[in-house]
Amino acid sequence: MNLRATNLDMQSDFSETVDHFIKRYCRRGTGLNISDKALFQEFRAFWITKASETQHPALLGQFRVELTERGFHSNGPKRPRWYGLTLHRLTVLNEKEEERLIVPESVSS
Repeated sequence: MNLRATNLDMQSDFSETVDHFIKRYCRRGTGLNISDKALFQEFRAFWITKASETQHPALLGQFRVELTERGFHSNGPKRPRWYGLTLHRLTVLNEKEEERLIVPESVSS
């Protein structure tokens, strides 16, 4: 397999990973927006669990390209906000919010 074919396979895998992330962790719609930092932190964690053996040389840059190719718009070159999507509420809970969701087991005596 030549280098070009390998790069195309890697690109295809990356695109599929971005698609899976958006479908699983994001809501799409008019009026929604999210900071690049918050969105990328979640994507990076997702990427590590899905492709732990693969290092991506330009993960942030390629992630931004993939979002743009899917029609999402951003403002600002360094720290953009992405418009048209956000994370599902449950994916951005902090530790205190998560603790409130845990229902203690009832102790039967």
